[in-house]
Amino acid sequence: MRLIILAAVSLGVSACGGSGSSTTAPPTSLTVTLAANPIASGTRVQAVATNSNGTPASNVSWSSSNTDIATVTSSGEVTGELKGSAIIRANSGGVTGQATVTVVPGAPASIVVYSGDNQSAAKGAQVKDPLCTNVLDLHGNLIVGAVVTYTVQTGGGQLAQPTAPETNSSGIAISGLWTLGPTAGSQKVVASSPGAGTVTFTATAQ
Repeated sequence: MRLIILAAVSLGVSACGGSGSSTTAPPTSLTVTLAANPIASGTRVQAVATNSNGTPASNVSWSSSNTDIATVTSSGEVTGELKGSAIIRANSGGVTGQATVTVVPGAPASIVVYSGDNQSAAKGAQVKDPLCTNVLDLHGNLIVGAVVTYTVQTGGGQLAQPTAPETNSSGIAISGLWTLGPTAGSQKVVASSPGAGTVTFTATAQ
């Protein structure tokens, strides 16, 4: 009788051990998320890689498909550079995930002459071409919708409307035509935009 009881106990332990054992499947994919998207050029955002089982990925290596548009650090911090889209990739244990980040222009930082500088005309006459400028962010992206104010600085001339145009879909702010003043020689118009500074146009009255 004692041998039979021991055998039964042994079988019961074996059965319990078999039903209680389990294994956790390794992650099969990574999900990459960004704290914000799109992001402005010059700003930073954190990327996070998550395993398919919902746990944070470990020992992640990060890369960008286009570092001219967006860069990413070893800790997953993404910085916007030029306008456009780039793929941010994360790799952990041979498993890869990715997300697309879109970079848009940042805050105005500079204003530059596009065309219309160094023209000449008779005293009191209009120059041939309008004055055109671009407004750029810190990384050289063209900004659309920035107001540029054109003001006659010297020479006593005047500008036709518009004197405060916005940069158009091509990033160009186009003034009205400049009528030079009555005095021969160099005359100037200053173009300015909030946050971007100023730039000067010069024309010669003959």
